Amino acid sequence: MGGKRLFIGLIILTTFFSLTGCSEPSNNRTITDIINSYYKSVEPSNKGDMKIFSQKTIGDKTLMLTEKYSGDGHSNTELFLISSDMKIEKRATGFSPMSMCFSANVLQYENNTIVFGNFNKTKWEMETDTKKPVNIQNILVKFKNGEIIKENVGEGYIIYSKSLTNVEVLELYDNNGVLQSDLNDLRRYGSVFNDASFVDIRK
Repeated sequence: MGGKRLFIGLIILTTFFSLTGCSEPSNNRTITDIINSYYKSVEPSNKGDMKIFSQKTIGDKTLMLTEKYSGDGHSNTELFLISSDMKIEKRATGFSPMSMCFSANVLQYENNTIVFGNFNKTKWEMETDTKKPVNIQNILVKFKNGEIIKENVGEGYIIYSKSLTNVEVLELYDNNGVLQSDLNDLRRYGSVFNDASFVDIRK
């Protein structure tokens, strides 16, 4: 009798956890909804699709790199700082790449140096005036304080140092370790880093 009761109890518990697991939204979806609502409130005429390029935790908060392109002119990215209770605290605007295959936006937040950007699938070669395909899968960033960070990337990146320092090296590679681009490509345009800054979001 006791064994039968235990068996029935296990079935009930399994069914309960299965149902609750299916119905509970993911953390990413919650953050995405929050940012979507923000865009709709601040830019109601912007009917573009929102893209999420990268996400990273910083302390007990979350950084989200997004873009919602309205279709008129050059697009910009937005870096959001979201609190642990799912509220947007700050927003920074960054450049998107144009002729080159990546952008490098830098800002300081508290005692952190943050560099962020997104990617193109091609880069312009000045010598031949042609577009060359790239396959960016990995990033290496070296800060002036000696800190080196290597990570896999998707459509964008967020890298930060836990100190106020400068970025010395930023290199992008494919999965075979072949260099796709670096800061030298940006220097050809005469502009390497875009200085960004957080703006507080009023509650």
